[in-house]
Amino acid sequence: MPGATREYQLIVVGGGITGSEAAYACASAGLDTLLVTTSLDTIYALAHDRVELEPPVGTLMAGLLGTGRRSVAAQALRSEAKYALEGLATLHLLQSSVTGLMIRGSVVRGVATWEGVDRFAPRVALCAGSFLEARLRIGELVETAGRLSEMAYDDLYQDLRGSGFEFEEVVLELPAQEGVLPYTVRCKRLRATEVGADGFSLTRFPGLFGAGVCLRGEVCYEEAAADGRALGQAIVAAVQAHP
Repeated sequence: MPGATREYQLIVVGGGITGSEAAYACASAGLDTLLVTTSLDTIYALAHDRVELEPPVGTLMAGLLGTGRRSVAAQALRSEAKYALEGLATLHLLQSSVTGLMIRGSVVRGVATWEGVDRFAPRVALCAGSFLEARLRIGELVETAGRLSEMAYDDLYQDLRGSGFEFEEVVLELPAQEGVLPYTVRCKRLRATEVGADGFSLTRFPGLFGAGVCLRGEVCYEEAAADGRALGQAIVAAVQAHP
């Protein structure tokens, strides 16, 4: 486990497709990156057991699957993506839940976690997907989750609201799968007014970025991958411009 006082160049919050792609792009470019996710078992997870994908060129997804449309088993893709992420010396994976941002003098300094251990970096990327104050409904049952059996980021959402961020609701409909009833996820995304001209910087605090569902609303798997890679490229460019 990373030391409590260690400082990284970047912390990525969320280990879904978008966050994994962003972390992979940044770490591949040499940035010392920490990827924080609520479960290491759901790195690069899909909401379906098998999907048709056409991986965007240049993404980790394409590196694992190649280009062209194909049917993909979610468990196999998740395993291969985690193996690729773990293989980068500059990328560190941490299973934890981020509860808020660390702000010093209106500048991002890292994140707070539920264990009470702060993690430090001058740049933070929010890739929390459908998990900001997420509520999952199956019939009459409502759970505090952004996907089946995956807990929501309620504390992080409240922290962001307390810092003045404005949100709007997103509703995601998941069709029935083999052995699983259809379900709905209601969650929050940041309003477009919070996002800078580059499409990734969150202008309220220097050093804060975001991508994926928590900025765009509903996106398909390929869009999530492309958005994560583009976020990574934007952060690398920002670091090169202002080391």
